[in-house]
Amino acid sequence: MIWIIVIVIFLAFIFFSDKQQEAKNVQLSGGFYVKYDELIEYFYTIPELVVENKEKMRITFVAKNYSAVTRFTVAHGFEDVTIYWSHNSSEFGQHSLHWTFPETMPQSHMISLIENEVNLYQINVVNQVN
Repeated sequence: MIWIIVIVIFLAFIFFSDKQQEAKNVQLSGGFYVKYDELIEYFYTIPELVVENKEKMRITFVAKNYSAVTRFTVAHGFEDVTIYWSHNSSEFGQHSLHWTFPETMPQSHMISLIENEVNLYQINVVNQVN
């Protein structure tokens, strides 16, 4: 039993050490908001989307109206960036997608893939309802 506790503590130590090093690497490249500026600026251009939450390594945007809530979250991981999209509406229900890209991938390419997949997904949802 003691060995299991020691192993868990050791693995947690390694994880948190790696996470701290990754945060330092992002800071060395200007910080999260500089590193992913093109991606973040793209979400600022979407009508009615506003910042819901800002953290050191993550930002969440939200658009709310009387019948729907849409969220996009951009989060840095270990040498990658993940974008989460969720939509909850009274008419279409709950839907979500996510993408994980290498941090070195051009952000314009990330944006293009996200736009295409969200648009295709929305078309498919609408076609299923009709």
